[in-house]
Amino acid sequence: MKYIIISGVTIIVTLLITKVYTVVNLMYFNKYPKEKIEILQKKTAETQILKTGKNLYMVYCTSCHGQDGKGNNEKAHNHTKRISKKSVSYAIKNGANNFISLYPSGMPSHLINASNTDEVAQYVSKGLKETKPKIWDKCASCHGENGEGINYIAPNIKSYTDDLVITVLLNGKKGVIGTMPSFKGRLTTVQMKSIAMYIRSLGELK
Repeated sequence: MKYIIISGVTIIVTLLITKVYTVVNLMYFNKYPKEKIEILQKKTAETQILKTGKNLYMVYCTSCHGQDGKGNNEKAHNHTKRISKKSVSYAIKNGANNFISLYPSGMPSHLINASNTDEVAQYVSKGLKETKPKIWDKCASCHGENGEGINYIAPNIKSYTDDLVITVLLNGKKGVIGTMPSFKGRLTTVQMKSIAMYIRSLGELK
């Protein structure tokens, strides 16, 4: 008799839990249409990737770039901005061939004269938000009017892209500060993408 009563109670409790679960699910799906649920799922996934990227950044990148990503007083590149004035000047004077796999032609040196270099470097380092230099059309022919780059021609100099960060991680980079080593074989493609997302988030904090 006791067993029957316990079994009956268990069945009733199970039915109640099932009913509550069904009601909650219906409320959730009524409140959030399929499109909104997909958005929420995407945001959750992005949050997790960002968290992974931050953890990897703390392990592999902070010794040079600092925990805040600002480059340890110019010992390494400042990740809170796409490119510094000094780096722009260096690329104009010396050319840039760090991204051959993405932009085969590279960038020749001295495409603009010394008198215009400082003005262009200032404009680019400020995120293309100040007065546009008169010589900008020459830069825009490769990097685009808005500085967001042209596929296979020249990179985005306004903001970071995953492809750009991954290329640097794979091949290393030589610039005004010095040479960054390659992380090929030390990081997986997924890990590199996570780091790229985190670096982009640092730039968005400005």
